[in-house]
Amino acid sequence: MNRICPIFVFMFVVLSNVYAQNVTTIQKENGDFQTVINATAGGAFSTEPHDFTYFSFTSREVLEITDDQASSSSEWHVAFKRSEIRLNGGVSGPGQISGLNLTDGPDIISMDRFDNINASDIPERESFLSDGPALAINQWYTYDPVTHIISAAGNVYELRTANGLSAKFVVDLLEDAGRSDAGKISFRWVVDEGADLSGPGQSATVDVSGGAGVYFNLSKGEEVVIADPAASNDWDLHFSGYAIRLNGGLSGPGEAGAIPSFQSGLTFEDITKANEDGGHYFADRAGSAFSTDGGEWYSYDTSTHVLSSKNHVYVIDTGAGLVKMQLLNYYREVEGTPVSGFITFRWRPIDEQLSTNVRKTGWAQLKYSVGQQ
Repeated sequence: MNRICPIFVFMFVVLSNVYAQNVTTIQKENGDFQTVINATAGGAFSTEPHDFTYFSFTSREVLEITDDQASSSSEWHVAFKRSEIRLNGGVSGPGQISGLNLTDGPDIISMDRFDNINASDIPERESFLSDGPALAINQWYTYDPVTHIISAAGNVYELRTANGLSAKFVVDLLEDAGRSDAGKISFRWVVDEGADLSGPGQSATVDVSGGAGVYFNLSKGEEVVIADPAASNDWDLHFSGYAIRLNGGLSGPGEAGAIPSFQSGLTFEDITKANEDGGHYFADRAGSAFSTDGGEWYSYDTSTHVLSSKNHVYVIDTGAGLVKMQLLNYYREVEGTPVSGFITFRWRPIDEQLSTNVRKTGWAQLKYSVGQQ
């Protein structure tokens, strides 16, 4: 008779209990709230679909809703899934919530900056951002401000296709690139059912002139006509204008994602084995104040694959008031081992009247009162 190891059972119970806790919020003596969100979404290498975790500043709780339900709900303010953070506005939801990074840039700053932010530091609302598309393949061309020439950057990406196959991809040439579109886009790729990317590359050219959009299947090596892109895994890449979308995340139902291998100094020829360093495949997603041209909310070490918060301070306009927010950690220690996807952040209302009312009556009653005015 087979016997189950007691240590294995203990660890299974511990991890099950940890993963079952979607949120923990406490209020500290100084009035700050600190929240830990379970944004693990099945783990770092999961290819199964998982919903975001939706948090409300009003209730200080996670809303038990699906992604489909969240798309028509105004009850949540911010959502988490692995390292991706969304706000309920723009392409992410109907809540008209926006945000702003008060310390935008690549540098890690002191955590103490959070304590020094008050209402007088907040710019006009026109500076706030609503969520918009943030594409995983986003550095494939360059613009010379002197000559005004747009050309291929030659940056290589490792890809996971819509159906989970391994690939590498690079754009080599742009012809007739104009103000509104990239003209003819020539690119190379290698795709494999396993991990071998050393084989001979294939090449193709697609024409997006005049506003044309082209769906492309890497396995078939050809353009494809897709009746319903939102429900089809028969395409891997979509070319239009100056955008290359992947069939995954925000852009499609597939498993497609990309690793910016060029950031590690690799060329197309250097890559012979898929994801040899164990990197994370990034899907197309909703960009928000937490992910702008100035950078992500975190710093990513390509050698250790560890995410560290930059400690930037964000301001969220909830519609009922302003909240300042600082992300502190992406990991939670479980039995001595750091587990990724547990996001710790602190937050606090920064309107003087709002923060006073919150302490006295709570967010739920305040929101009701504001709605009656």
